[in-house]
Parts: sequence; C-alpha cells; structure tokens
Amino acid sequence: MPRLKAFFPGEMYASISITGARCWLNCKYCMGRYLEFMEHATTPGELRSLARRLWRRGVRGVLISGGYTRDGKLPIKPFLPAIEYIKRELGMVVSVHPGLVSKEEARELRRAGVDVVDFELILDPVVIREVKGLNRAPEDFLRSLEALYEEGPPFVAPHVPLGLRYGELGRELEAIDVAADYDLHVLVLLTLIPTPGTPMEGVPPLSVGEVLRAFRYARRAVKGEVALGCMRPQVHKDELDPALVGEGLVDRLAIPRRRLVKEHGMEVYGCCCSLPVELLEPFKL
Repeated sequence: MPRLKAFFPGEMYASISITGARCWLNCKYCMGRYLEFMEHATTPGELRSLARRLWRRGVRGVLISGGYTRDGKLPIKPFLPAIEYIKRELGMVVSVHPGLVSKEEARELRRAGVDVVDFELILDPVVIREVKGLNRAPEDFLRSLEALYEEGPPFVAPHVPLGLRYGELGRELEAIDVAADYDLHVLVLLTLIPTPGTPMEGVPPLSVGEVLRAFRYARRAVKGEVALGCMRPQVHKDELDPALVGEGLVDRLAIPRRRLVKEHGMEVYGCCCSLPVELLEPFKL
C-alpha cells in the first residue's frame, strides 16, 4: 500500500473562480457560497495577471473552477488561451473543474495544457434534477467522463460526492463502479457539508458508518489510490479520518488534523489531493 499522503492546498496551490462569486446553477447544498473564498479572475486578462502575482508569491499550481451554467458547464472556453499562457510561460500545474463536457471540449482542455481534470460523477437522477437543478440525465455524466478519458487531459480524477440525496446514499456505489472501470490514478470521495444559508443547511451529514461503508466498497473496487477530499464536515475529521486510516481504506487525506498527520508519519503536499504522483514532487512540504 502507498504511504499515506496529506494535502494542504493554499500557499502553493491556489483555487481560482473564473465566474467570481456567481453561479447560475446554485445547487441546493452550495448556492455559490464556496466561490466567495476563492481567488477571483473573471476575464482572461485578469487570470493572466492573477497567475503572475501568484507565481511571484510562490504558488506553483492552480485549480481553475467557478460557477456552472444552467447546462452544468464551467464557462471556460474564453479562458483557454490564458490557461495555455499559464502553462507555457509560468510552468504551473493546472487542474480544472469543467463540469459536463463534449468530446471537442475535452480536446480543447488538452490542447490548452490542462494537467488534471476533477470530474464530479453523479448518477442519481434525484440529485441531478432536484438538488443540482440540472435538466440532465446520468447518461450525460457518463458520456462526459468517457470523453475526458478518450480525448481530454492526461489525468482525470473522478470525484464521487456522498450524501447529496438529502443526506442519504443513492447511487454512489454505482458511480464508484463506473469510475473503477477506468485506469484511475485516484478516486476522490467527498461528503455533504450542511452549509448555513443554503436549502440543505438542516440536512444531517452522513454517519461515519455510512461513509466507511462507501470507502470499503471503493477500496475493493478501485485499483488506484483512494482519497478523502476537502468537501466534508469538520465534525468528521475527529472520527472519520482516524477510522479510515485505521482500516487502511484511504491513501490520501485533504486537510486532516495535524496530529493525525504526525501520528502516522504522512507525506505532506501543498496541493490538491487529485494530482498524480508524477506531479507531486514540487509540492512536497
């Protein structure tokens, strides 16, 4: 089993919203709240300038994200030349949350030099239509994932959020099976955070037992590494994280408690947990 890794993005790996605090989709569990805490660059020129400032600050990688359109897409096309500049002139590692994509859009991400795609894989129609407000079907997510693997950037990290069906597990295990059919370097599992100011602020998070069940399933199904991403309630960090480590169910933890890192002698990286091992060395802390 690979040595445990802990990830603390921030100082060396910045998150950028290309839509500012705006999201057209406004999923019930987020409503754009998390965009407020990201760096903002709402034009290609602003993105280039921001990247240069971040580089001078010591940042060596960026996550390009933002709000999604009503079609479930990040409006990234006008920013692709700026991303190409970030790769060519600054040599930064670039990961992207693109949302749903066509084969041509996947090819455009590759041509721009994107290194890693973080793709949210959701197969539950209730979550897609009611929670996310998307007039889409599970097949759209399956086609997007296939397009990314066939035509997109060199690394794709499927993210499966747990508990978005109003605090219950729906078709997440099926999504894990779908992801496991690909040559994964990592599968990232996330859990619902009941966020104040959203329609789902009163939804109880999944129990630790339910999350452990999903991780046990993922450990059996996935040949690559398994990660617990940064989207999870703070309360889970004191019980869930040690349980996952104790059972050997996880290879990567995003923003765990420092005492857990020290107890288990984890390798520590200053970047997103979805990066492949080939890109991790510059971010080792």
